[in-house]
Amino acid sequence: MFLKYISFYLLYNVIAGENYMNVIDLMDSRKTSFSKNDRKIYEAIKKFPGEYASLPISEIASSGGFSKPALTRFAQKLGFGGFAEFQYQFAQDIKELSKDPGRQNNADVYGKLLKQVYETTDRDVVKNLVRKMKESRRVLLFGANLSRLPAEEMLIALNFEKDIIAQLPASDFIPYHIHSDDMVIVYSAISGSSHQELMRKFRSEETDKPYLVLITINSKHPLRHNFDEVITLPSVSLSETANTVLSDTFAFLMFNDIVAQVLKEDEKTDSPGTGSDD
Repeated sequence: MFLKYISFYLLYNVIAGENYMNVIDLMDSRKTSFSKNDRKIYEAIKKFPGEYASLPISEIASSGGFSKPALTRFAQKLGFGGFAEFQYQFAQDIKELSKDPGRQNNADVYGKLLKQVYETTDRDVVKNLVRKMKESRRVLLFGANLSRLPAEEMLIALNFEKDIIAQLPASDFIPYHIHSDDMVIVYSAISGSSHQELMRKFRSEETDKPYLVLITINSKHPLRHNFDEVITLPSVSLSETANTVLSDTFAFLMFNDIVAQVLKEDEKTDSPGTGSDD
């Protein structure tokens, strides 16, 4: 049955010609309709495409924290008979993409992403974020896995600001005596699965809930409704990120750089002697 399916699939590719959509583009085109669990699988595939194209389903399920039926259902939603069929075509598509002479190298992909973040980030939104940082009693930063690095970098940048007190708590640990005049910034790329417990804790703070900000690349982030403000950054397609697992982190770091620029501009404006002499 498997060989019969593959033969049909390859025949269809020949007939379809330029209309053929590879597995990578197919996942990208369907990601907005994915369920919560499908998004977690998609995020994992995006970060580790080689493993998901080659390892046994039992090993993928164990390391990724997914059940084998969930992986099978994900493949079937994309039009495959099962996960083995998905893997076969996914591996073929990755191989073909690697041979494409027009394929961008990692430096080009990262450069394109950084430019997109720099050019599309609304400076008024950043200025408003900085203003709220300065008005807050504390700024608490959170990030898990690859999103931890931008949270750490933001902490370093804010520690140079005399008007801002910033802290980076242990993962999903809420400091005692949280106040409504505190600000919480969470970096989370796609699903936010690492922050579900954190959100539950904040929801329990009925009177002292802080101002919550989510920085993400997913406009339909599953946890977005928990936040007072959501800042969505550009991302690149899965076909471009097949070998660039740090693309989301790079987007966050570029955003941090923009925040640092605004802070520096504010410092110049507030410095004595910057006005005109009478």
